[in-house]
Amino acid sequence: MKQIKFLLLLAAAGALLLLFRPEGRGGKASADVVTVESVDPLKNPGQPVADYLVYRAFTTGEARMAVTGSSVTKGSGASNQSKTWRALTQAHLRTVYPSLNTLKIENHGHSGYTSVRLLEDEVTGPVIAGRPDVLIIETSVINNHNKNVTLEDTYASLEQLHALYSQTLPEARILFISPNPTTENKFGPPVNTLGLRFTDYVYGTQAFIEDKGWAYINIHDDMLALMEQRGIKLTETLKDGIHPNDLGYRIWADVIWPHLSAK
Repeated sequence: MKQIKFLLLLAAAGALLLLFRPEGRGGKASADVVTVESVDPLKNPGQPVADYLVYRAFTTGEARMAVTGSSVTKGSGASNQSKTWRALTQAHLRTVYPSLNTLKIENHGHSGYTSVRLLEDEVTGPVIAGRPDVLIIETSVINNHNKNVTLEDTYASLEQLHALYSQTLPEARILFISPNPTTENKFGPPVNTLGLRFTDYVYGTQAFIEDKGWAYINIHDDMLALMEQRGIKLTETLKDGIHPNDLGYRIWADVIWPHLSAK
């Protein structure tokens, strides 16, 4: 009888090991059922992005995240890649969430690219190949404004980006964000040949994306609000009128964090 009980206990232990055995992308993380359920998206509707990443880390063994957009996503203007909003966000996620301590946010930012060019294979191919669990799409409307892309073409490109990534990455969370605020600069006049200002693109795309019901963060306005709160001038945060400097990217990282982590 004792031998039978021992065998039953051994079988139960084996079943638990199978539940969290190494498999998938990086081997399932060791986590109890209660912990997994606390971040299960089916049991926690409206959960923050960070919790979804934790869930993916628990259930697949590895959480993946990527960003795509223009030069301000690539990190132009920073003294070092470690000073960009992407790298600062990566460091913050690793520090606050132990299960994300190896998380890497892949950077697919392309200097000078409009939202239309973000649809090119050289951009979308590597994003899809990386199979991110969370994909942040910076709308690239600084370039759309400076290169006179119509609002209609801007909206159409964003719709195509959402459709493409929704179809090819069905489990990924997709989040659109605006770029940072800018000042007058050498890259384009305040009013383009279409009679539009940069902010027309920021607020136009915000209205379009939110009307579609997609996740969106107005980084532009959030940064301006935080600068005012801290007594920082916009010019102090920019290297050349467009690209943030280290201070600008720090403010960007500070404003995006609550959107990623708040419950």
